[in-house]
Amino acid sequence: MPRANMDGDRQFSTESLLTARQRAAELVQSPLVRRRAAITGGALFILLAGFFVMDRGAYVSTSDARIAADMIAVSTDISGRITSVAVSEGDRVQGGDVIYTIDDREAAYMLAQFEAEANRLRAEIGREEARAGFETSKAGSQVAARKAGTRSASASAEAARSNLETARQEHERTRNLYEQGRIAKSTYDQAKNALDTAQQDLLRAQADRESAAAEQRTASITGQEVRLIDYDLSVLQAELERAQARVDAQKVVLEQHTIRAPIDGVVDELFYDAGEHSLRGFRVALIHDPDSVWVSANIKETDIRHIAIGAKVRVRADSHPSKALTGRVSRIREATLSEAAMMPNPNANGVFTKITQRIKVRIDLEPSDVHLRTGTMVAVRIRKSPPDTAAPPAAT
Repeated sequence: MPRANMDGDRQFSTESLLTARQRAAELVQSPLVRRRAAITGGALFILLAGFFVMDRGAYVSTSDARIAADMIAVSTDISGRITSVAVSEGDRVQGGDVIYTIDDREAAYMLAQFEAEANRLRAEIGREEARAGFETSKAGSQVAARKAGTRSASASAEAARSNLETARQEHERTRNLYEQGRIAKSTYDQAKNALDTAQQDLLRAQADRESAAAEQRTASITGQEVRLIDYDLSVLQAELERAQARVDAQKVVLEQHTIRAPIDGVVDELFYDAGEHSLRGFRVALIHDPDSVWVSANIKETDIRHIAIGAKVRVRADSHPSKALTGRVSRIREATLSEAAMMPNPNANGVFTKITQRIKVRIDLEPSDVHLRTGTMVAVRIRKSPPDTAAPPAAT
């Protein structure tokens, strides 16, 4: 195309643009157009203001809210050197999974010592029980034998007494006959010797009976020794129970050298590395259950009267702004955040500035497919409740 034509077309386009701008300016300056624009703007402002007022009248909103969970601080009951770390931060664990192991050699040696002591006492108890059984059988046999000996000695004594009586009668008859001269003196002497022998036999039988009775009493005393063995057995049994209690307690101490996860969850933080020395009572890890989270919202004290347990809540997570989340108010604290603070801020200079206090509200979320991390920020809109339901019940 020739250059002259191109310059002409460009000049024509510029003139057309200027003309269109002038016409637009004239239209804007027209009273009718300005009136319509003002009415449209006013209507839009009224509509937005009405929506804002309705929203404020129906909901309590705040951005001072975040995802919360029960943070479990895992601590150790013993002090010792960390020998291994079984998990890493961010790992999912099941309840009972090993997190740390602490050097347990000393505890294992102590457990072996206590178990050896318990086994020794069991052996002693077995020995004493066997001895008691033997002594019982022996004492029973001896008592039976001594009773039989006593009965035999008593029978012999009775027989000797009967023989003595017979010899005495024979002696009296022989003596009468000898005095009458009807028998020889040798016959009389035999009768007298028989009487003396019968008397000696009776004395011997009585002595045997007394000896048998004494042996029977001795056998009974031997039976009493079995009772003493039973007493010793009861003492050994008590010592065994104490030793077994030490064994059980040491097993607990040995188990404490293995630190396990108390719940199913995620390891948020580990405070020790392998080779470091842990201290009793100090926390070693933080764990929380990501499937059990809620919203912790801080509500102004001027709005808390509009909130009741069970109120519906709309939640918008900053990490998932396009996802619609819902929930319900499940708990309302009875104290403000400042009252529960570890470091209260007293008014020491005498200058008072009134600050609206905040009250913590727990919101339980309804099930969703959104993965929420503890500590992330959310915005909540809590449906207002009637005053009669929002107010706490009067104390009785």
